[in-house]
Amino acid sequence: MTTGPHRIAPGVHLLRGGRTAAAPNVYLLGSGATWVLVDAAWAGSAEAVTAAAESLFGRGTTPAAIVLTHIHPDHCGAAGALARTWRVPVYVHPAELPMAAGRYLPEYPMPLDRWLVAPLMRLLPRRTRARIEQAGDITDVVRPLEPGGVVPGLPDWQWVHTPGHTPGHVAYLRRSDGVLITGDAAATVDLNSVTGVLTGRQRPAGPPRYTTWNWPAAVRSVAALAALEPRILAPGHGLPLTTGTTGALHHLARQLDRPRAGRLRRLRTAVAPPRYGGAGRYRPPPPLYARLQWLGHALTRLRLSPRSVVTLEVPGRRSGVARRTNLVLLDHDGEQYLLSLAGQSQWARNVRAAGGRAVLARGRRRRAVTLVEVPVPARADIVRAYLLRGGRQPGHRKIAREADMYFGLTGEPTPAELAAVAPRYPVFRVTDTAPHQP
Repeated sequence: MTTGPHRIAPGVHLLRGGRTAAAPNVYLLGSGATWVLVDAAWAGSAEAVTAAAESLFGRGTTPAAIVLTHIHPDHCGAAGALARTWRVPVYVHPAELPMAAGRYLPEYPMPLDRWLVAPLMRLLPRRTRARIEQAGDITDVVRPLEPGGVVPGLPDWQWVHTPGHTPGHVAYLRRSDGVLITGDAAATVDLNSVTGVLTGRQRPAGPPRYTTWNWPAAVRSVAALAALEPRILAPGHGLPLTTGTTGALHHLARQLDRPRAGRLRRLRTAVAPPRYGGAGRYRPPPPLYARLQWLGHALTRLRLSPRSVVTLEVPGRRSGVARRTNLVLLDHDGEQYLLSLAGQSQWARNVRAAGGRAVLARGRRRRAVTLVEVPVPARADIVRAYLLRGGRQPGHRKIAREADMYFGLTGEPTPAELAAVAPRYPVFRVTDTAPHQP
């Protein structure tokens, strides 16, 4: 936490949760003889929050309540510890209550959970995972906010539902002077920009996309905040905005709602994995995928790619320069095979032009091989073995996904369906032409 709270409006004090651009904000709101804490920063912040409260309201002080804008660890981390020490409840919107147990909920997905948190949690031992979830559990102290915008302990404030960043995200408004605490519904530092995170440059911005549950709803909530016509914007991240606030929020709402179809389409095309879908002719991979081929080669050289992946080296049929492609080396019935999932791909054509002579490399091992093209009638069985590789059993979800992605087939394909598409996909049997080199 920073050195202490500072006043941004009558009865409104801001306590910064750190010195970085992404640091969360905590607000201490006085109203008559009582006060309320809004948000509680990260776990481990309880001591600093308590010290800030006592510097404002006296030693041994306790609030009427703790109210949260939403349940994310940078805003509710210390809420449980503070509530149990002060013996006060923690209030959230009813739609936020399922998240109070501190567990990952697939029905409330956000990108960071899907990409990082959930996969890491699955890797942890069960007891370790249970301890982490228990540390974030506030079910013993959490209560739902009352309907109608009533804020416990703050008769001159109201809560406003601003869903999007989370299902039950709320903002807090004091209409008498237009102070609006926005949580992560709107910020004054752009956490979606590397420049914003590194420099902390202050400007109105939407919530961080990587922790946002429903982006279209979040955009609508920014427009709803603008309609409240606030004078002071007190964000969950960044410094308060005290001039031109309403206009800035209207501009932000228009900016976030601007059609992004063309840009998003180009982005999706650039980063999408190769999808061939049973194409009758060769389709080159997306440009970004092609540009990152070197990374796949490097990982295979370092033996960090999956064990079945090898780098095929074969001379270009026109240039004679060695061309490299990462492929899955399939073991099936005592033989090894390479499949051209892109159909009549460049590497398959180069192999034919080179008379099948090629090199397979992984780590420091280089293996001189001859690739013999498999006749069409024998390919379907090998394609099925590819879909069942790695010990997959019939019915495995990856079988239908890869059958659609590579072969344009719906569901788990039958032998007849595989035989029908097999002519489009070259398959090569691998035979050694020289001893393996260490």
